[in-house]
Amino acid sequence: MLRSTRAATWLAVIVLGLFARFRPRVARALVSVAIGTLGIAHGATDDATLVRVGFRPRGGRATISLAYGSLAIVTFLAARRAPERAARALQLLSWYHFGRGDANFARACGSRVDARFEAVVRGAIPLLVAGGDSRSRAIAGAIFACAARHALAGRYADAIDLALPAGVLLASAPRLGFGIYFGTWHAVRHTVLLLERDARGGTARTRWQRFARESMPNVAIAVGVAALAYALVRSKGATADAMAKDDANEAIAGALILAITVPHEIAVGIIERRARTA
Repeated sequence: MLRSTRAATWLAVIVLGLFARFRPRVARALVSVAIGTLGIAHGATDDATLVRVGFRPRGGRATISLAYGSLAIVTFLAARRAPERAARALQLLSWYHFGRGDANFARACGSRVDARFEAVVRGAIPLLVAGGDSRSRAIAGAIFACAARHALAGRYADAIDLALPAGVLLASAPRLGFGIYFGTWHAVRHTVLLLERDARGGTARTRWQRFARESMPNVAIAVGVAALAYALVRSKGATADAMAKDDANEAIAGALILAITVPHEIAVGIIERRARTA
């Protein structure tokens, strides 16, 4: 399932990259579907997975969910008070989270790469959404140089893993490019790796059905909380005109993403450590 998923994410990114270039409205619709499904759901089983790998505080899943939600709320409020610091924190955390996740997926597929170095390189790919500034050009140059190094060493799948998403992000509008990466690359690979490591076994269909059942309650809660947070921010001093501005929307979206990512990354870290020592 891992190698077929790797190829599927290549195909998805190519198709959406072409749509983003020539039919951006279609691309936005498809990306919205991807984010609305696996994008949100890929971290929605963190509580169940933590219990399954042996992390069992008093109260079990209820305690984990309460701590998870509380940390998300605190993070969101802190991000709203200091949006510039939150934006920097989100960049650094995203670099670490996306990079480690994709490097672990590549290793699980059989790639013989240095996990730490590869995590640094792969984590830099989403940073290309900044566009054509000097920093993005430097990052892109480093990524393509590493891709060439993989290709020369015969590690063609790893070369594609670097060059393909980087090229699509550079060629797409920033928000759309990030949506393509998050919804059809990171979320898909994270979920399939999680399913592959599920010790309960079963066919691919059984694993996906189990994932859907376990994630649905938390997905519903996450969507509801995000809508409520957006409504509360609007009601406290943010006029309709202000909300229409890109900077206002980006600040709220950034705060929400950071609020979800912080507890998710902590959970993933615990799950990864438990998986290595199992």
